[in-house]
Amino acid sequence: MMKKITTLALVGFLFGTSLAQIAGTWTLSPVETSLAVGPAKGDYGWWKVPAAEISGVRACQFDDEFVFNADGTFKMNFQGSTFLEAWQGGSNACGTPAAPHDGSGKATWKYNATSKTVTVYGKGAYLGLAKVFNGGELAKSADAKDSITYEVTVTGNKMSLDISIGGGYWHFEMSKKMPELNPTGLWKLRPVSTSLAVGPAKGDYAWWKVPAAEITGVRACQFDDIYSFSADGTFKNQLQGSTFLEGWQGGSNTCGTPVAPHDGANAGKWSANKDKGTITLVGKGSYLGLTKVYNGGELSTPTAAKDTIIYEIAIVADTMLVDIGIANGAYWHYELVKTTAPTSGVVNNAINGLVIYPNPTFGDFNVSLTNGSMINAVRVMNFSGQVVLEEMVKKSAVRISTEGLTSGTYLISVETNEGNVVQRFIKH
Repeated sequence: MMKKITTLALVGFLFGTSLAQIAGTWTLSPVETSLAVGPAKGDYGWWKVPAAEISGVRACQFDDEFVFNADGTFKMNFQGSTFLEAWQGGSNACGTPAAPHDGSGKATWKYNATSKTVTVYGKGAYLGLAKVFNGGELAKSADAKDSITYEVTVTGNKMSLDISIGGGYWHFEMSKKMPELNPTGLWKLRPVSTSLAVGPAKGDYAWWKVPAAEITGVRACQFDDIYSFSADGTFKNQLQGSTFLEGWQGGSNTCGTPVAPHDGANAGKWSANKDKGTITLVGKGSYLGLTKVYNGGELSTPTAAKDTIIYEIAIVADTMLVDIGIANGAYWHYELVKTTAPTSGVVNNAINGLVIYPNPTFGDFNVSLTNGSMINAVRVMNFSGQVVLEEMVKKSAVRISTEGLTSGTYLISVETNEGNVVQRFIKH
């Protein structure tokens, strides 16, 4: 047997109305219109970056990365050098980034769906060109602004930015760097109102967001549902014995026994397309977020469940942003967070013959399977998500000492050949 202490980072992120479309890493597109300026928006007749400069004198600029993190922070990565103009002390050539436009400062970003703008906050933070700000161009680095707002349009993996400098407009074009889209692991709905949201357009979720009171109330059984992506391409909905049921499922907008085919009884398959930014689930009843939502509409009866659903996905760190179009341009939006074990609203997922006793305990406790199956692992976790005790075993019964654990309530996870069980456990 092996005992160890492991810290599980259960990270929560703060989102405004940020879009999955923007979150990620962007670079200037290698085209002449990626850096362009003119007398009016859409008229960039004054100057465009020459094609020869893109792979020549400005190559160090076209690998600069503008990173919109899912937690609302913003970062610029310059790979050691960038294009420096005379006002920065440069000679219109590559050089060491000059403060404050060197990416060393702290910065944040926010998208405004109403005005269709993106703002970067933090002295020295910028998009496209360091000198450009709302209403003008810098003459010296010391005059860098604390925030800059850009008009933004995102289409797929392309971003267009426009900004007025007073008597003229700069235009920038960027491309998103598409990492491998790998959802492997366990995911849950993020406990925030934007985790379940719907509206008339992608990025505009004004029609409805899940009320905060429902997350820990009537929908607690939904917020402990697990979406399991296995490395072999298997997908599973793990519903912990109950989930939120709507009227079309025969429920009454409250917790209840999962209804087929959305009950997780049958495993599905998943595949990812990083270029399109999509994940496809195959298997009747497999879903993310809400059971009723499919490409182009919403179910009115469980028997109409689809065999395949395609979701638009962005994964940033341990957060998954999910969007799916329903009808007439309307979109549902989900936010998931990676997890390793349930941390709230736990409902025991029964396995025949499994016994955990005594519970509560003043000392040791026993875990046994009377059906002849095998226990593979027993883990004890606190409610911060920390694994405080782990026993790796290959037995049908094991006795575990809680010596060293303080009095309190824990979660105990038992891994067997038939599945996993998680339940509350009290140490006196």
